[in-house]
Amino acid sequence: MGEAPQGLTHFLGLGDLAEATWHALLADAERLAGPAGREPLLRGRRFGSVFFNPSLRTRTAFEVAALDLGAHAVNLQVGGGLWSLEFRDGGVMDGEHAEHVKEGFGVLSRLLDALGVRCFAGLKSLEEDAAEPVLSAIARAASVPVLNLESAMDHPHQGLADALTLRRRLGRERAKVVLTWAPHVKPLPLAVPHAAVLAFAREGHQVVVARPEGFDLHPGVLATAQRLARAAGGVVEVTADRRAAFAGARVVYAKSWGPTGYYGDPAGGRAALGRHREWMVDAAAMAWTDRAWFMHCLPVRRNLVVADAVLDGPASIVFDQAQARLEVQKATLCHVLGVPVPEEGP
Repeated sequence: MGEAPQGLTHFLGLGDLAEATWHALLADAERLAGPAGREPLLRGRRFGSVFFNPSLRTRTAFEVAALDLGAHAVNLQVGGGLWSLEFRDGGVMDGEHAEHVKEGFGVLSRLLDALGVRCFAGLKSLEEDAAEPVLSAIARAASVPVLNLESAMDHPHQGLADALTLRRRLGRERAKVVLTWAPHVKPLPLAVPHAAVLAFAREGHQVVVARPEGFDLHPGVLATAQRLARAAGGVVEVTADRRAAFAGARVVYAKSWGPTGYYGDPAGGRAALGRHREWMVDAAAMAWTDRAWFMHCLPVRRNLVVADAVLDGPASIVFDQAQARLEVQKATLCHVLGVPVPEEGP
């Protein structure tokens, strides 16, 4: 959560979210899973989502959230019904970009009460992606609250949904949670694994990041997760010993991400990915755990990231995670618009 220059409340990332706000959002999400989630709490409000990249769960959940709460949702796709947008300052716009975010989001801010933005990593420069240039430029340009619907380095709504999913399984019990790297056909961004490790650290779990050598998370994000874990009574560890990581785990969260040493080098990244195909999560790997639940944010590549037997098996809770997206997105909408969620009745 970040404060905009105009004093607005943005929801841009998990790392700087106040502890009280984190717990309030999860509590509100649980209340909004019940009858309160179908009350017109946001009647007359207008929410717009701008997608630079594809979306299934995020877009659908926000549309349904707006409908359920009485708001109107507007969805725009950059390059597909919306002008290609420039976000850098000072340049001569004589290329593909027809509109600057200053004008685009300046206008949208006059028409809407809040805005959501999805803008994936460029995967060319780790330093540039870590600065979140697109999301930051939009947050500066907007005069209404901005919500991060996945950016270069974070996916806060997924992290909230993952935490809510585990609270529903574990209550406030702390457990060993493994975030395991998994194979893929191409290098993927770091946003989802970052959100997962930050979310589970905030909940005080014993978080183990299992990955091959060379596939580290961003050091700044990892340091933030370790700080949050200490404050919550948990721990964040990193290992390349996959079997030791899985031993005794209650939760296995699989996600692929690219090797940071090959950031900006897709061919080198694909070659590095191909050297670790044995990291797929299969029944044999899950047998090392303490009857762990399996999690993944979706979409997922079957029999590459995870075997059918695991994904379709009774330990898989991927649909629970997807369902939780609806409730946490209702909560963040209410929060940034300053609308309180009513307490549960008797």
